[in-house]
Amino acid sequence: MVYTFPTYVPILAAVVAVLAAAVGAGILWLRKPWSYALVAFAVSALLGGILAPGLMLDRVVLDDEKLEQTTGFWFAPTVKGFRLADVAAVTIGTKRNSRGREYEVWLVHRRSGQTQEFDPGDLWEMNGPDIIERLRAKGIQVRQEAMGNP
Repeated sequence: MVYTFPTYVPILAAVVAVLAAAVGAGILWLRKPWSYALVAFAVSALLGGILAPGLMLDRVVLDDEKLEQTTGFWFAPTVKGFRLADVAAVTIGTKRNSRGREYEVWLVHRRSGQTQEFDPGDLWEMNGPDIIERLRAKGIQVRQEAMGNP
């Protein structure tokens, strides 16, 4: 199973990038301060050049061998996940960061006795219930509980 963002999400980011570029051009056309145009062009570059392509390439793959997420910038993606054959159980919980914000964590208990903690990305979290159901169908025990503070 391959999970991706709905098509409209990266398209929306690209549309906003085009609008920001048009606003920047309009600001220059009206001979307003160039610093305003620069801000609009920077927003356009960030959304159109970094965010939209990244959203198009983000994916979570759950197959017979692995659960793997590819996320981040299109020019430097981050890949995280685990091989299913190595997993004895998964504990899903929440932790609080140093600012007191709560975030979800997946603690993977390996058959070797080692554990590995994952901070799933938005796409992984959005599809969490389906991923949990599919992991359980593959014979992997998945528990949900509070895990405390770091």
